[in-house]
Amino acid sequence: MGDVRCVIHRDPGKTGSTVVLHLDGDFDRESGAELRRELRQAFDRARNSRVVVDMAGVDLIGSECLEVLLVGYTRAMRSGHGYEVVNATGHVHQALQATGLCPRTDEHLYTPAATDTIEQLLADLS
Repeated sequence: MGDVRCVIHRDPGKTGSTVVLHLDGDFDRESGAELRRELRQAFDRARNSRVVVDMAGVDLIGSECLEVLLVGYTRAMRSGHGYEVVNATGHVHQALQATGLCPRTDEHLYTPAATDTIEQLLADLS
């Protein structure tokens, strides 16, 4: 297991406060409880404002931690908080895309990247 570091700080905004939860490290099975605790504290501090989970420093995320982030989304929807997961990259971003927590960056993920490829395949068949 890698080192996990969760840092919470408040970022004042025009409509209130945004609580930003900065995550660094590998978030595997053993990190789920710590992430749950830190996310709960972020919601407590946010009151009815927005919670932003910054994933810039996360290199690995396991299914347990994905579940914690999804529970956070559900809590935000039920309690009127804003909730956003940002700055995920690589495999972490792909996992978050699968859950719907991050928007898809490529709407044509399963189609050829260029029309030249299709035209070339058709030409090869002729």
